[in-house]
Amino acid sequence: MTFPAGQAQEKTNPISEILIEKTHTMQMTVPVQEKTWTILEIIKWGSNYLNDKGFDESRLTIELLLAETLGVKRFDLYVKHDQPLKKSELEKFKVLLKRRLAHEPVQYILGKTNFYSIELKVDRRALIPRPETEILAESVIEHCRTYLSQRDAIDVLDVGTGSGCIAVAIAKFVRNSRVTAIDKSPDALELARENADATGTADRIDLHEVDFLNMTKNEFAGNFDIMVSNPPYVSRADLPELSEDIRNFEPPDALSDGDDGLTFYRKIAQLAPLLLRSGGWVFVEAGYDQGQRVRELFREIGATDVAIKKDLANIERVVSGRLFTGGSMQSSPAEGSPAR
Repeated sequence: MTFPAGQAQEKTNPISEILIEKTHTMQMTVPVQEKTWTILEIIKWGSNYLNDKGFDESRLTIELLLAETLGVKRFDLYVKHDQPLKKSELEKFKVLLKRRLAHEPVQYILGKTNFYSIELKVDRRALIPRPETEILAESVIEHCRTYLSQRDAIDVLDVGTGSGCIAVAIAKFVRNSRVTAIDKSPDALELARENADATGTADRIDLHEVDFLNMTKNEFAGNFDIMVSNPPYVSRADLPELSEDIRNFEPPDALSDGDDGLTFYRKIAQLAPLLLRSGGWVFVEAGYDQGQRVRELFREIGATDVAIKKDLANIERVVSGRLFTGGSMQSSPAEGSPAR
């Protein structure tokens, strides 16, 4: 609740003293420093405040921002629930909260996120890795472990690597993988390089600045066993419907192809026969209504074993298929297809 400056207010709850702050067009209410605020009081106050403003996961958000402020884990907030905040800590928390009130994603505020149990650096140079993309990474990792574990090396191409989340996950959890990760954004590639260095996977990830949509031939020395991509699949028509958090902060070129959302899938279908070894596999993430159309694109180029994996929301999320580009190579079960 907000009161005009100087207007008296009735103290009806434990967090009744407030400070009015105006930032541009936004008016915000925060606890004043004169009162001593405990961790639990801040969690309750902040959760209610964000909830009233229409933010989802308000309590989780406050816990994450407060844990970042205090330099502790979320669990520790409740162990130290009655610990009072210092004035400097309250000021730091206020700065973070104001950023969230401007709809900046929590992951960008914290500068990190968790992907497939790996902590990664994230900022506005690339998209925030999402749980749906963990399903894509998991599909590739499970395939490699199950069918390609006896190989000396598995060559993987990650198209549109962004933060490097998929490349890092594969390199970390598939011991015999060699990942070539490409992106047209030098800023995104620098972020991916930072994540590879931080996770100890840089020796098995090669990063290249490539405009995939303008590729006409295989620009790499060899062919790949697996091609994986989470491409920009939001259509131009759907872009305005994205939440303010996404639309105003994440790189637009990494979100949308500026067309019908299928541009990159068509290009993947065109280049996969050139980039994959015969019997190689392609795995892609698809938008909420694109699974069947991507499946048909794969079938049109002669892909076999085309399959779709759904996410926890029952959305067709990962499409995969296999290509025999030469038509003569047939693999043993240990090298190829899951039983169906």
